[in-house]
Amino acid sequence: MVTGLLYLMHLQNKNHQTSDLSILIFRDGFSFCTQKKTCFYPVDDFSKIDQEPLSNWIKKQELVSDNVFLIHLEGLSTVVPTELFDKDNASFYIENGLTLDENQEVLFDVLESFNQVVVFVGSPSVKKVFKELFPNHHSQHLTSFLLAPLSQFSMGTSKKQLFVHLRKGFFDLFLFQGTQLLLFNTFEQHHADEFLYYLFYITEQFYLKPESFKLAFLGEYESYKEYYQGVQEYHNDVIFLDAPSENKNSKHPTPFLENKIA
Repeated sequence: MVTGLLYLMHLQNKNHQTSDLSILIFRDGFSFCTQKKTCFYPVDDFSKIDQEPLSNWIKKQELVSDNVFLIHLEGLSTVVPTELFDKDNASFYIENGLTLDENQEVLFDVLESFNQVVVFVGSPSVKKVFKELFPNHHSQHLTSFLLAPLSQFSMGTSKKQLFVHLRKGFFDLFLFQGTQLLLFNTFEQHHADEFLYYLFYITEQFYLKPESFKLAFLGEYESYKEYYQGVQEYHNDVIFLDAPSENKNSKHPTPFLENKIA
């Protein structure tokens, strides 16, 4: 079953101008997305990133850049209720078991409308380069980009909803009951069996019986067909939110995000 995620749909191409540029920050480089094309700029070491060749590459690609949106996917993130968040000690929420190196820093997005703060790890070198290249860019973490519309979609629904966002090497889980976020986490995955193991581990830990929750994949893509089939063998209340047709066969590391902001 395919259904529309209306709050995210308004972020699609029809609402992005031809002068918009979205930059997805991965651990190994940047994916530049416009309405016309997507291209990748590899980076071996963020601490040694050189602004000049990057700037020249952007010009060579003829990437429009009147409105620039930066989406962080390279670091860990966690969600903290606003009333529990202390901005002067932001690192407290994410440093448990994590030692930041000299090219990492703790950043955060405040989502005032949803009383949540997304705390994440980013690179000061990357932050500096893009601030110089695009002084007026808007920056946020992937979790922030997804959290607000998923909360909006869940509003008024009493049945629990488990949202699954699949991407290269990882998957993100959001468990909602109404607008209340019960769980958020990101897991590493490299094949369908690994994904299914972690997914069903979470459903067991939260006592989610098949009849008690709806499972919603963000988009439907050929590269994750085995993942969908594995879930549907055990759970029959599965939907695909806002599944695109134009990039169903996309090889992009984050196809759902590519479709939304490219």
